[in-house]
Amino acid sequence: MPMSRRAMFWRMVTSSILRRRSRVLIAILAVAIGATTLSGLVTIAVDVPAQLAREIRSYGANLVVTPAGDVPITDEAVAAATAQVPASALVGSAAFDYETVTINDQPYVAGGADLEAVHAMNPYWYVDGEWPAATGQVLVGEQVASTIDVKAGDTITVSQLDAGASSKGAQVQSGAPAPGLKVDPRTVTLTVSGILKTGGNEDGYVYMSRQDMSTLTGQTGAVSLAEYSIALEGDQLSAIADAMNAANPEIHAQTVRRLAQSDTGVLTMLRSLLVVITVIVLALTMIGVSTTMIAVVTERRNEIGLRKALGATARSITREFMGEGVMLGLIGGLLGAGAGYGLAVLISTSVFHRSISLHPVILLGTVACSILIAVLACLPPVRRALAVDPALVLRGE
Repeated sequence: MPMSRRAMFWRMVTSSILRRRSRVLIAILAVAIGATTLSGLVTIAVDVPAQLAREIRSYGANLVVTPAGDVPITDEAVAAATAQVPASALVGSAAFDYETVTINDQPYVAGGADLEAVHAMNPYWYVDGEWPAATGQVLVGEQVASTIDVKAGDTITVSQLDAGASSKGAQVQSGAPAPGLKVDPRTVTLTVSGILKTGGNEDGYVYMSRQDMSTLTGQTGAVSLAEYSIALEGDQLSAIADAMNAANPEIHAQTVRRLAQSDTGVLTMLRSLLVVITVIVLALTMIGVSTTMIAVVTERRNEIGLRKALGATARSITREFMGEGVMLGLIGGLLGAGAGYGLAVLISTSVFHRSISLHPVILLGTVACSILIAVLACLPPVRRALAVDPALVLRGE
């Protein structure tokens, strides 16, 4: 189409829209509402689930690495496994050396770990007191604390006995070992910094630093279990476990299926809800635009009939209505794209309590989708316009 004819065409489209401002305004508002919903919900669907995935990860590890055999995992093996996790997806990780110890002549399970890393990975753990801030401090599970009758600020002695040695075990500092009993020299005296209350298995454990555990066992670099909190879902998380296993046959990495499926289920339901709402609103938008354009065709019936009598082709009439649809979609899309981002910010801050980013690709996609919907909505009115019989119109029927 030559430049002069193209300019004339858009001038005709613009003048047609301006002559019917009241009706066209309704169509533009319908497109703008649909574009607002599309832009806002897509922005939320892109940003919020990713943020929620990281927040959900604070409720425990979703991937665990254990030894493939009887030999403990080395720190080097843990580092190699960690290298398989994308840095952007790793929320936290911690390696534990679990050993059986005695406190007050009773056996308990103690875990040696980087307690700062454990805290970062499990921020929901409630501690009555303080998290251990240095070596020489210990976190005692609520069940253990109740059994040995200790509280934050008390000092306990923890021992790991040699096989076959008889002992009176470790004592709360207020007591003393019974005379004449053989006590293993591998003993550490620790200050209880806090009492751990999670409502889970952790309440039956004692947690100390890796340095204190090494002093107690005489071993360094031994890992019984490594836990990872990774902000990935389903197959992506399973792929990480497979990569860890392939990289080192001496370890066995597996997802915590219950948590992994829970993460995927929650985020999938959120995305599905947003998709359903968006589809419904876009369908209503198309109906609104189509109804408005049908009214326009009815209003312009005499004009269309006269043009057809003067030789206007079906192609030229179709092109004009489609041009009006493109113009409506463009105007409504531009208005809705900006309003949609504002809606996304409002919902994200008031409902999800988190910030949201501006995605230019979503804005451009919203405008393109608005134009497409407006054009599709013009198809029924175009068919009605092409069905106008010029002879009936000229006779005034």
